[in-house]
Amino acid sequence: MNKRGQSLIMFVLILPLISMFIAFFIDSTLSLMEKNRIDGIITSNMKEALNNDIRDTKKIEKAIKNNEDMEVKINIIDDNLRVYVKSNKKSVFGEILKFEYYKLEYLYCADYNDKEINKKCG
Repeated sequence: MNKRGQSLIMFVLILPLISMFIAFFIDSTLSLMEKNRIDGIITSNMKEALNNDIRDTKKIEKAIKNNEDMEVKINIIDDNLRVYVKSNKKSVFGEILKFEYYKLEYLYCADYNDKEINKKCG
């Protein structure tokens, strides 16, 4: 019996699974990096708005967007700032993994009085 041939056949059969796993790992890592990057943009601009008492929603929205392709909704009710951001970023291996975009959504709340940002408001 030829064991080299069996090993080659097993390798060829497992290669697509290994390739999909590597593609998924890379796409997941890129998705997390993008999520952290956008999170940093939102929190830094919210801190700026809270520290300088900026209550103009258009100005805050423009600062968060800053040439990014995202949907931004900002509400200020009383002393509460609420920021909702939705972003779709193109996947690197979308054809292989059968999804084309990372769908990233954020909802942050903050209070102008205590200047604390709550990332789990709802």
